[in-house]
Amino acid sequence: MPVIVLAGEEDFLLGRRIAELKAELVDPQWEAFNYVRMTNPDLQTINDNLASLPFGSGNKMILIDRCELFTKKKSAKDDSESDSKAGKRELDDFNSALSVVAENTYVVFACPHNFDKNLKTSKTISAHAKIEEFVRQKYYPGSRKGNIETWCRKEAKLHGATMDDEAIYYLVDSTEADLRAIAMEIEKAATYLLPEKHITLEVVRKLSSYHSHVFTLADAWAAGNKQEALASLDELLSRQSGIPIIAFLHTTMSRWLDTKACADKLLSDMPGGAGVNRREISITEMARKVAYEINSRDWLVETDLKRIRNLSLSWLVEKRMRLCELENLVKTGQMSDKHALVSFIAG
Repeated sequence: MPVIVLAGEEDFLLGRRIAELKAELVDPQWEAFNYVRMTNPDLQTINDNLASLPFGSGNKMILIDRCELFTKKKSAKDDSESDSKAGKRELDDFNSALSVVAENTYVVFACPHNFDKNLKTSKTISAHAKIEEFVRQKYYPGSRKGNIETWCRKEAKLHGATMDDEAIYYLVDSTEADLRAIAMEIEKAATYLLPEKHITLEVVRKLSSYHSHVFTLADAWAAGNKQEALASLDELLSRQSGIPIIAFLHTTMSRWLDTKACADKLLSDMPGGAGVNRREISITEMARKVAYEINSRDWLVETDLKRIRNLSLSWLVEKRMRLCELENLVKTGQMSDKHALVSFIAG
């Protein structure tokens, strides 16, 4: 079908699909004539271009990039305005133009948000186009996501490699399921291993330098090494804003609170009191028990238990509350993200 709609918030896979279509459809020798890219044009401009024919032999590809015609806007008011801008005559012209797209002219609409089938423009395009959706999956720390895991294995296979389950879990958890970041780490690991082909947890831990700064920050802060934590913070802030770091700390502290509370309860439930010797329990065994209770990974829980072994549950609660206060100050414009993070780490 010469008309294709790519829609969804998973921009990495959507962008990769655009590249695949271009490589498949456009002859590189004729690219200057047969590849056209427009950024979010209006309907009239689109209608004027749909009748284009390829120059020479082969196909023509018209990419309507960042298209907002078929995607849900921020509010119902915006949706209404979007539909009103596309009047009946324009929609009729759009429908007519779509019906006569040349056999060798491929029109690709790339939409940065999820496809909204209720819009008038969406109903019009659905009768003519193949719809491919790229919905970003919700991520919950420690949860299993079979489709993401399957995608990771396929990504490794593209580089002639295989992956341990634990290596996959580490990348998914440490990137919060950012497929672009995961793909880069898998490519890096597969290249590093050559001529070996199996990616292990140890390899991705060693090579994930960017994420190591995040975990170095968390490790140093939990251990009370404020100078080292602040140095890691400086490194991270040189690459990005502080908002994602605050989000990471929220996610991490939430996991630590769950882990610590569960471990404390398991210890309190063990036999004790006069005449009873409470048996010792290894950190590995405790991690296994806690991981079962909170539905997480053994290695992740064991790593967290080592990090927070000297921290009390009440201290973690206090620090989490402080982080919430600082985040509110940042979001209301009363404090910069850098100032908030420095205050939290040094406090």
